[in-house]
Amino acid sequence: MALSDFQTQKLLHLFRTFFDTDHNGTVEKSDFDMVGDKICKLRGWPVGSAEYVGTHQRLAAVWDGISVHDIDHDGHISEAEWLKLWADAIAKKDKTDAWIRDYQEFMFKAQDISGDGTVDEEEFATLYACLGMPAQQCKEAFNKLTLGGNGIVTKDIFQQRFQEFIASDDKSAPGNYLFGCGKF
Repeated sequence: MALSDFQTQKLLHLFRTFFDTDHNGTVEKSDFDMVGDKICKLRGWPVGSAEYVGTHQRLAAVWDGISVHDIDHDGHISEAEWLKLWADAIAKKDKTDAWIRDYQEFMFKAQDISGDGTVDEEEFATLYACLGMPAQQCKEAFNKLTLGGNGIVTKDIFQQRFQEFIASDDKSAPGNYLFGCGKF
C-alpha cells in the first residue's frame, strides 16, 4: 500500500522530531538512548534506577523492531526505509507489529507523568517540550487532540489517536495532533 502525501508528511514529522534525535538524517540505536536519557532526566530517574533501566529496555525493544526494516543493513533507518516500514505496517491493518504496540505503550506512559492513567495538557506539553517542541504549540495541539473536551487523554483514546495519526488521510482527524503538531 502506498502512503498518501499527507501520511508521508506526518510520518516524516514523527521521524525527524521524535526518532532522529541527533538530527543526522537517519535513525539508529543511539537516538533511542538519547531520548531515553531525556525522558529519565525529566522524570527524575537516576542512572541505574529501575525506571531508568526499564525505560532504556523498552526503547531498545522498539529499536530492535524497527531495525529489522534496515533494508541495506547499514545500521541506520533512512527516511525511505521509515516510510516503507509504515506503509507495510498500515497494509497489515489488524496485525500490528509488537514494536508499534511497545512504542504506543511507551509514549503513553512517558506522557502520563503523574501515573494516574491519563494525560493532561500540562503532562503532554511538558514531555514534548523536553523533546524539543514549543510548549505553546503543544498546548494548542492538545486542545485539538481532545476536541476541546474534558482535557484528558486516556489510554484508549491515546490508542485511537495513534491509529488516526498513522493511518488516517483525514486532515481534520484529532489524531493528527498526537505528536504535538497538526500542520504538516
